Amino acid sequence: MTIKREFHLISQTMVSPISIRKLNNPLWPQATLLHWLRETGRRCLRTALAAPGLMIAALSVAMPPAADASEQRAQAPVMNPNVQVQGYEIQRKNFRFGEFTGWLKRDGTWHIEGPVRHRGLLCGTYEVGMRFGVSKMECTDVQWISGDTFVTSEYQCNDAERPHSGTEIDESLSGQFDAISCAERVIRCSGNCK
Repeated sequence: MTIKREFHLISQTMVSPISIRKLNNPLWPQATLLHWLRETGRRCLRTALAAPGLMIAALSVAMPPAADASEQRAQAPVMNPNVQVQGYEIQRKNFRFGEFTGWLKRDGTWHIEGPVRHRGLLCGTYEVGMRFGVSKMECTDVQWISGDTFVTSEYQCNDAERPHSGTEIDESLSGQFDAISCAERVIRCSGNCK
């Protein structure tokens, strides 16, 4: 039995001349030949499996990290905007964003409250806030007259749901109270957010 100087396996690895001499030795048992073939195949397989892992690791280092914060937004028009009592002005406008409720008073005081659920085991910090705007019917084509203002901050873990409730006074809203017809609730999360 004669074996050529090159052995072509899965990855076309060249076999060293010392190994060839061992294989050409008639006293070398056949079981050792099978063992040698098995080990060479394993080395090739390890190399084949390691290459994609190294490529993924290199790409993950080269790519910029994902954004750390995420936001959820929901808009709501004023509830019952046409309720007028003769001789009186509306003193408070109410908004409903699903499970959240909010209101705005004529003097610029506003409030928002509702539950926030954290998904997953690792923790995140959740903030809840609002902004106000002037719009056509049902919050279409909104012109925002205030920026996002956050009034709560809660650290949440382990799939927990916590109530968030906060109040703020923005005197700049008092002069525009009658025009305000839309609000947007903002939930911002930093940390492990899903």
